[in-house]
Amino acid sequence: MRTRRNGRAHFALAAFALSAAASVVRADDYRTPHAGEVAVGTIFGNEVRAPKRDRGRITYLNLGAVLLSGGPDGLGFGPAGGAYFWRAPEEGDSRFRAVVAGIANELRWDKTISENKVVALVASFDSLTPPWARSTYVQGERQLSGELEWYQARLGTGLAAHGRIGPGAIDNALDVALSIEAGNLWFREGDDTDPTFVLPTNTFETRGHLRVRADALVRNIVELPHRGWAAGADGVWGRRKNWKPWGIPSEGLETGGSNWLAASAFAVGATGLPGLSERHSLVAMVHAGTGSDLDRFSAFCLGSGSTWGDFETLSRVVLPAAGVDEIATARYATVDLEYRFEPVFFLYLQLRGTLAWADVPVRTETGLVTRTGTFPAVSAGFTTGLPWNLSMEFLGSWNFGLESTVDGRVEKGRAGFFVSVTREF
Repeated sequence: MRTRRNGRAHFALAAFALSAAASVVRADDYRTPHAGEVAVGTIFGNEVRAPKRDRGRITYLNLGAVLLSGGPDGLGFGPAGGAYFWRAPEEGDSRFRAVVAGIANELRWDKTISENKVVALVASFDSLTPPWARSTYVQGERQLSGELEWYQARLGTGLAAHGRIGPGAIDNALDVALSIEAGNLWFREGDDTDPTFVLPTNTFETRGHLRVRADALVRNIVELPHRGWAAGADGVWGRRKNWKPWGIPSEGLETGGSNWLAASAFAVGATGLPGLSERHSLVAMVHAGTGSDLDRFSAFCLGSGSTWGDFETLSRVVLPAAGVDEIATARYATVDLEYRFEPVFFLYLQLRGTLAWADVPVRTETGLVTRTGTFPAVSAGFTTGLPWNLSMEFLGSWNFGLESTVDGRVEKGRAGFFVSVTREF
């Protein structure tokens, strides 16, 4: 009888302690500072202050890297980053966004042409010109015989329709654009390309691009989604003027790719947790894409990286612990669920689970076949503000489905790390 009473007493004491802890959490009226706002806090007895920022005029430099432990040949280290420019005056009639990294660049300029500022003329430029040979990968094994130096650059023009939506920040908008993008693809052999390899044809390519973005997110002080939602979709039709079969004759030449279609979509939602303060957030992300007659020059590319940043970076597909653009695929889907805790206003601790599927080549006794691979992963890390207008992101991941080929054996599981430092000017 005494034991039962003691057990009940201990249970009551534990319940009281949990209730007290829960009441403390509920009583915490902490409010997360939003992007651009002044934020003041105390850490180790010292006042920490973040000044107000003009989010209609942003310039920053980002340097980062993907690091893989025991990753595929050529993917153990992958640089990332560039200079970012965003110009969107509150009362202006134009908008400019650019990510400039030299070997990879994205620029878009919108100029309103209607009195109500809804209809805009769009001009864009993008290029990818890394000065090294790139290879495909089969189960983590680099295919040196088919490595290529290849470059692409294109100009685009079209029309867009803009509309501001809640909660009313400078990047909360609905944007629908239809554009024509035209440019060239160029190819050269790499140092290890098979002597019999038939190069793809240097060609002019025309694309029709339908792009939809809707952003109703409230972002925190380091530009992470805090509350709200965002969604988007892309539909691309491509046609190459001159295109002939290419590849290694003994393995069968690639004959597709002259006309291709690709469609992708994403959605992001951020919310609080019932009964908990704003220090706790739950963020869900879904990405999916599919295409027809895609080849390695038009396929979706999955790899490690970050979706931290503005409305456009959310559309990027991130596969934890994969090398930069390691997986080229014609079909994929990813689901991410992240719990985030904010111990102080400039530090965000993150725990993320990822489920991912993609069609990938697999080596069999009869040759290469395409199968749907699964790539579940767990990640943990942080994003934080630092003195001197610096911020930092770090994420460590373990992917259970990614494969590596070691001494002819296929092994599953891989660790990967992503780190970046950003300086705002």
